Amino acid sequence: MSIEVRLLGPVELRGEDGPGDPGPARRRAVLAALALEANRPVTLHRLTELLWAGSPPASAVANIRSHVAKLRRTLGGRIVSRHGAYQVNLAPHELDVTEFRRLAGRGRDALARGESGPAESDLADALRLWRGPAGHGMPRGAALDVLLAGLEVDRLRTLEDLVDARLQRGHTGELVTVLREHLAAHPLRERAWAQLMLALYRAGDLGAALAAYRQAQAVLHAQLGIDPSSELAALHVAMLERAPRLDLRARPPRPVGGPAGAEVPRELPPDPVLRGRSAELAAVLAAAQPKAVGRVAAVVVHGPPGSGKTALVTRAGHRLADAFPDGQIFAEAGPEVSATDLIARVLRALGVPAGEVPERADERVGRYRSLLAARRVLIVLDGAAGSEQVRLLIPAAAGSALLVTSRDPLHMPERVRHVALGERRSGPSLEAGMSA
Repeated sequence: MSIEVRLLGPVELRGEDGPGDPGPARRRAVLAALALEANRPVTLHRLTELLWAGSPPASAVANIRSHVAKLRRTLGGRIVSRHGAYQVNLAPHELDVTEFRRLAGRGRDALARGESGPAESDLADALRLWRGPAGHGMPRGAALDVLLAGLEVDRLRTLEDLVDARLQRGHTGELVTVLREHLAAHPLRERAWAQLMLALYRAGDLGAALAAYRQAQAVLHAQLGIDPSSELAALHVAMLERAPRLDLRARPPRPVGGPAGAEVPRELPPDPVLRGRSAELAAVLAAAQPKAVGRVAAVVVHGPPGSGKTALVTRAGHRLADAFPDGQIFAEAGPEVSATDLIARVLRALGVPAGEVPERADERVGRYRSLLAARRVLIVLDGAAGSEQVRLLIPAAAGSALLVTSRDPLHMPERVRHVALGERRSGPSLEAGMSA
């Protein structure tokens, strides 16, 4: 049975017989809530939280059951009941959200590798899946809005990634209109202001680029009472100085001794705006310096979801990039990824062809250590689920460094540092690694 669920715009449901009517707004909201958690059970309690603001009515559960029963007319056995929960089973290509994230992620990876052509193609394809605001026409004011707002943030980020890809390919003037329209709707996007300034600058209109900075400055001050970020201010200064780094440059050469045809990996996400974490950032930067003899250049940043772990290590990575000229690699861990899979990921980023990555775990680790011993590489491992994912990636020789994010402290070898993030505003907790 072939079906398609589309949430990137008005909610749509298609079955083998063509488009199906998802029904009234509340039923479309039930479908969206289940689809956003596709292939995972969603409890009735969670559904009521998502679908009603404040206290749900006494009939909430009965209403959900009724809506699910009617959705089954199109979805059939795709919706299953699981002990006070419902689950909708969808293949990746059957949900536009999943396809959007796949294409956007692939484009983002290509962009990080400096492959702007493939990046532009994938990012543009991802954005074509959008038909309007996510979940358009559904009831608003409930917790489901938070999930839909997250999709909108992903769309904005993907649009700006696409602009980066096109800037790398030498597009300038044609991007100005796109960025001005984008900023008219989202005037607080500092990354987009920077892109507009750069597009104008590379088009030869320095005056307009500087005027864009003044406009950004005025908007941020009027709406938030703040000045532009240090990154945006630095771009302004660089334009005043006509810094050569703002011009389009050739791709960096491969490192001496690297695999033939290999390029230096530059995989860090865009440098984020980071406020209120200066002490923690200083702690990470100090602990990640590879120069001290006898010290492992590895840091674990741990804290609850939303504490800014990824932003912190990304900022640190950009600050440390010059110290690691042979590349910066950004890898996502997750609970189902093994240490040897992560090592294979790093080997490929360093130019080892996929067919030459050793199959045996010990040989894979040996190849990894050999390559790092001859290079100065920064590896960022985001979302580690346990110490077993991390131990084998710790650099064995001076010169390279490892930054890790995790929800919890990890049991690591002695001298690996931990930096704790939390709600408190005091200085960082910088500890020696916890012995196994």
